[in-house]
Amino acid sequence: MAVEATAAGLLWATTLWRARSVWVKGANRSLWWAFFGLTVTMTLRLPAGRALDHLTGITDLSYLLKHLFGGVLSSAALLSFLRKAAGGHAASCRPRWQRLAVPTLTAAIMTSLFFAELQPYETRAIFQDPGARAALLAYTIVFLGYLSASLVVGVRVCWRWGRDSDDRPLVWGLRIIGIGLSIGVAYALTRITTLIAHMTGDGIFPGDLDDYLSTYLLMAALLLNVIGSSVPALSKVRIWRAQRRALLRLHDLWRDLTEATPSVRLHPLRSLFAERIDPRDVRGRLYRRTIEIRDATLALCDYAPLSVREQARHHVEAKGLFGAQAAVATEACWLTAARRSKLRGDPPCANTDTRLAGGGRDLRSEISALTQLSDAYRSELARSFAAVRDLTETRT
Repeated sequence: MAVEATAAGLLWATTLWRARSVWVKGANRSLWWAFFGLTVTMTLRLPAGRALDHLTGITDLSYLLKHLFGGVLSSAALLSFLRKAAGGHAASCRPRWQRLAVPTLTAAIMTSLFFAELQPYETRAIFQDPGARAALLAYTIVFLGYLSASLVVGVRVCWRWGRDSDDRPLVWGLRIIGIGLSIGVAYALTRITTLIAHMTGDGIFPGDLDDYLSTYLLMAALLLNVIGSSVPALSKVRIWRAQRRALLRLHDLWRDLTEATPSVRLHPLRSLFAERIDPRDVRGRLYRRTIEIRDATLALCDYAPLSVREQARHHVEAKGLFGAQAAVATEACWLTAARRSKLRGDPPCANTDTRLAGGGRDLRSEISALTQLSDAYRSELARSFAAVRDLTETRT
């Protein structure tokens, strides 16, 4: 019971976690329906299932619902997700209505057998009635046959798609899901074998060992599917963390430059603490920050005449820096001087040189260039150049 309760809690957490991205952001809903079906199934295996039977007055209704949600709905939804994700590597290109017809027909047959022959017997009492026993066998063959066929197709899609993909987290996620689906096939075969053995004799395993074996196979399959479907999300978490680090690293440079050129800033200035505790839209904020830093830099070009830039270059080269590193450090030095000049209220100069040290064609390369500039801007080299410039301005 503790194992099943843990599995149910894990599934509820996964289902609720994915709900926002599915129902608010419009992401693919197939995988969510698969987890929802498994969640309902595991919940019905707990005392909640028996409570539902008593509440409705239908003997073993939870038995039917577990199979409809956990077997038919979940496997159909998972196959739909894998087919959409695999694209051209999908195992079947049948029309959508045909893919819906098979699970719908399976559910209809199971429901008909359940209410026609398996009521009002308790599950174990069915073996004493020949008609109900035959109906149970047909019910089980239809259910586990559909489940096994669906899982086998899912395993094939996982391995074929994972073999052709270059995304490492995705490959590992698919392989883990494939292993989980394979265990699910073993679960289905174990259930049908033990059922037939009970109908023809005393069973294969002593006592309730077959129930324990089936339960642990099911738990292992569910756990691996949860883990496998979550692995690709880890790459998104890593990207989010990297973008958040870049956002925070650029904060001081962005604050100083936009303090001197507030017209380029779309939103009010925020403290570093406020940035740290706000997890929302990190990529959008970072994209906006790179734009505002570049706009502020271009605006400050008018406060850094060629003479100041030459002084910055000589200052950097005197410290032994050359090449690309020197270009970034030079820009950081004259930016420091230009910012102070702008804040002092100095008039702009007629500067036609707006060349910058570096940049990127996409957000990733632009972030890399700006973080280098930010590090150089906060260095002792830039501060010492600003101090020299302030001393010069004071003397003049």
